[in-house]
Amino acid sequence: MAIPPNNHRNGANDGPGSWPSHPSNNSSQEDSEDGLSDASSVLTQLENDEFPRHFTEREGRLFHAHGSSPYPMPVDGREQVRLNALHDILSQRLNSYYEGPVRDVLAREPGRNRRVLDLCTGTGAWVMDMAGVFTNVRFSGIDIVPIAPRTTPRNVHFEIADATQTLRWRDGTMDFVHARNVSLAIADYPRMLSEVARVLRRGGLFFSGEILRQVTFDPSCFPGEPALDAPRAENFYRVINRTLGFRGLSNYADRIADYVQANGQFGTVYRQDYTIPIGEWSAFPNGQHLGERYLDNLATFARSFAPMLRDAGHPESFIEEIIDGFVDDIGSVHGMVGVYRTVWARRR
Repeated sequence: MAIPPNNHRNGANDGPGSWPSHPSNNSSQEDSEDGLSDASSVLTQLENDEFPRHFTEREGRLFHAHGSSPYPMPVDGREQVRLNALHDILSQRLNSYYEGPVRDVLAREPGRNRRVLDLCTGTGAWVMDMAGVFTNVRFSGIDIVPIAPRTTPRNVHFEIADATQTLRWRDGTMDFVHARNVSLAIADYPRMLSEVARVLRRGGLFFSGEILRQVTFDPSCFPGEPALDAPRAENFYRVINRTLGFRGLSNYADRIADYVQANGQFGTVYRQDYTIPIGEWSAFPNGQHLGERYLDNLATFARSFAPMLRDAGHPESFIEEIIDGFVDDIGSVHGMVGVYRTVWARRR
């Protein structure tokens, strides 16, 4: 599926307002039509004066105020711009908003409303774009902070919920559950998978997409050794992954396919790696532009870890050295790529 021009998300989303976006009574009526009520009547609108309690400010950046979540990144306008740009980068790399048999899973069926759940939806960019393609499908996005758009099409619903906890939907409600870049928020991935399997109907689809936190080279360009050819980038990931581990966030992205298989409630597990050039060295069509954007995105990503490193007790000189070294390496060492690993499987 070709990606249409994306001109509606050049910056952060439109700020505080009522959340969820469309009236609960409409949602409840649609739910009752397919016999899969999601109890929308118990949801309440989030008013403007309630937004501050979901955020806390540190070092001039906004973070979530959800005490039990280990998520370490900011959630302010600067980070929203980065997340929206990353969504566009990944969509351009795949030349699609999705992978796997999504069209088959979401095909119209008489008497049933197709439903999709996006875990850790963030700015809601994926949901909004998918809802424009699958206009007959109802999309729900959940996150611990209300940074998704206030104004949505009628087939989109955002709400505040913690993807690490029991999901509020009944068994077999969803046709497709999407979990992209959740490894900084989900400590117990197998537990989350159990909830995913519960809310998926038989034959429903689960998708995972994660960017591996490691240094990788494109062997067709430069068969480099991370420790020798990009030692500062290698050291950055070593420090970041160790610090995240202290928060309960192990570096499990390369084990997700094994988790899905071990769950026992999914059929054949499919895995695919997509490389994204870092910088302008790529000779592939659109590779230079994509690499330039991803380089900027990674540099912003790295700098956003500074508050977490300060919380861990690292001195300012060490933090500057780690982050500046990473940014210098990714900007000067040709042949480096990000690895976007996708995993999908259908519910038995």
